[in-house]
Amino acid sequence: MTDEIWDSFLPNEYKVLSPYQWTPIEIIRFTWEYLKTDSVTSVMDLGSGVGKFCLNLVQFSNRSFPVYGVEDRKGLVDVSETLRQKLKITGVTFIHSDFLVNFPYGHSHYYVFNPLYEMMKGQHSIDFNKEKSAMFFIKNLQILKNHLSHCKKGTKLITYHGFGGSVLPGYKIVKQKKLEFGDWMVWEKE
Repeated sequence: MTDEIWDSFLPNEYKVLSPYQWTPIEIIRFTWEYLKTDSVTSVMDLGSGVGKFCLNLVQFSNRSFPVYGVEDRKGLVDVSETLRQKLKITGVTFIHSDFLVNFPYGHSHYYVFNPLYEMMKGQHSIDFNKEKSAMFFIKNLQILKNHLSHCKKGTKLITYHGFGGSVLPGYKIVKQKKLEFGDWMVWEKE
């Protein structure tokens, strides 16, 4: 799978967002290389969008653990589910919910790409149905960090372009890689 092939499956309005909103295949493959060396019971993608990370990770892992995606936009969940069915992929579940309100606790690993940055004003927004401002972004990022602080010890968070270099309270960095377009990191709850 390549980014170009993946994008060809998407509705037109989501193809143009691919470089800004959906995790690159190279990063998903890199994440799999890490996960296959770790004890994984399940992976939850927070803000799963069109399902790119989840659907490709479950393929790379050959369904060796369950993969979940949570997304608050019903239309994106529908696109994810349509792609899952079209590509005949099992081992992944998409959930329509707002993880800031109903955080999905209990997974061994979480993944976020550019967490909540879409709430900032900009030309690469998925849509304009949500409030967008720096203050709204900071407020919601703090809510996410608070939820993550309540995860059990040993929980891992994998980020790509995550938290803008800021510290994630209660977590330590266990792996970090500077990649061409941003930092990929693994954080572990202490």
